[in-house]
Amino acid sequence: MKTFWGVAPLVAAILGFVTLCWAFVTGIGAALDGSGSGALPFEVVFIIAALVLVAALVTAVVNLVRGRFRVLAVITMVIAILPLLGILWLRVAAV
Repeated sequence: MKTFWGVAPLVAAILGFVTLCWAFVTGIGAALDGSGSGALPFEVVFIIAALVLVAALVTAVVNLVRGRFRVLAVITMVIAILPLLGILWLRVAAV
């Protein structure tokens, strides 16, 4: 039970990252489809996945500051920051 607080944020970050990527790609496809179904469900899933990533990042920072599960905390932080780096990369590439 002691390692739960080190592994749970890592699992949440991985699931949040995968779900965020899936919702983004599928939501763009649904928005541009034109069939009328809309992309609202994918937007909701995207926002929930982003909140999960933020929660995992905050938990990882708390673990790092307290000195618990340092390696897992750093790995979790890297995974949680990847979508932000992707957005920045897309923004720079668009200019």
